[in-house]
Amino acid sequence: MTKGISKDSPPNWSALLAAVAECVTHLGRPSFEDDLIALLHRGVGLEQCILFAYAGDDRMETLLVDNSRYPKVAGRLASLYAGGLFRQDPHYLRLCEMLEARVDDTSGELMPMQTETMSPAYRRHLFAFPDLADKVSLVIPAGSVVYYLNLYRDLGRGRFHPEELAHLRELMPLLASLIRRHYRQSGPAPLPASDEEVEVLAPLSARERQLCLHLLRGHTLKTAAATLDVALSTAETYRKRAYTKLGVRSKAGLVARCRQS
Repeated sequence: MTKGISKDSPPNWSALLAAVAECVTHLGRPSFEDDLIALLHRGVGLEQCILFAYAGDDRMETLLVDNSRYPKVAGRLASLYAGGLFRQDPHYLRLCEMLEARVDDTSGELMPMQTETMSPAYRRHLFAFPDLADKVSLVIPAGSVVYYLNLYRDLGRGRFHPEELAHLRELMPLLASLIRRHYRQSGPAPLPASDEEVEVLAPLSARERQLCLHLLRGHTLKTAAATLDVALSTAETYRKRAYTKLGVRSKAGLVARCRQS
């Protein structure tokens, strides 16, 4: 894992610029999400990253889930949150306010974790595992949608230092622009999913979910990759991540999970 900045040293701006260049190069393409994660690791050390999109109608969509140590647990956390716990988030009302304002030209807001305002159930579900110590959220308005980027630290690394939060604020205009531009440009229209598939695939990122839906519709990995306009190796990565989060080992296992729920 790439180390982020320490509290006593400035960020490596040369490395950050290289990571930014990769993000810009891959705007609208699947590899952007890996580039974004690399950029975040360069800018500030973290163990887990989850990106949601809120567009009203009392629904929260999971766009990106990353935790190299605990991918399945991170997927479960994202599923719990998007499945309804987001309504207990201390920042939820602010997301609603931003969505109602339809703002599209700001860098957003950085919001530290508000432990004192969390309900016991919310904290128990979302912070009791996997040894998470701290979270900081970036709320990025984009007109008809609000992006909600959550960055987590574990007990080993400890809480975010004020200097790290200051560097993250410096990156916010860039992160907001990249995220808005990417998701406006990205990919073909998503396949519709049944209620059962929505429930089972909830822990996955948007790309992992779409790959699984294509596999469920009879595509091979090769034809799914072609339809989604990604390299076969990228599709293989999405499949591996998805199967790990879902606890299945094959396409047959995926089909069985989606048919038994």
